[in-house]
Amino acid sequence: MSSPYQPSAELLLTFGFARYASPPGQTRYSRASDCGQETLIVYEDAELTLLEVVQGQLLYSFQGRVASEAEFRVLLRQVNWSAEISPTL
Repeated sequence: MSSPYQPSAELLLTFGFARYASPPGQTRYSRASDCGQETLIVYEDAELTLLEVVQGQLLYSFQGRVASEAEFRVLLRQVNWSAEISPTL
């Protein structure tokens, strides 16, 4: 069995996410979206949580693991998040 994929900080930064303070055992990244704020939490065991705040409401999008960068990009597109390099870079 292969180990789960964990997106690198470099990849998330190229997608426009910024790293924020987080509790031990996790790393938190956020970026603004057209309608709110997108937050991705990467846990030490490679589990991911995707959260989005829209009009002051927290929307749960995903919690689990992915197997590869390609699957991670598909996941972002499925929850309607950009999986491309940020134009501001």
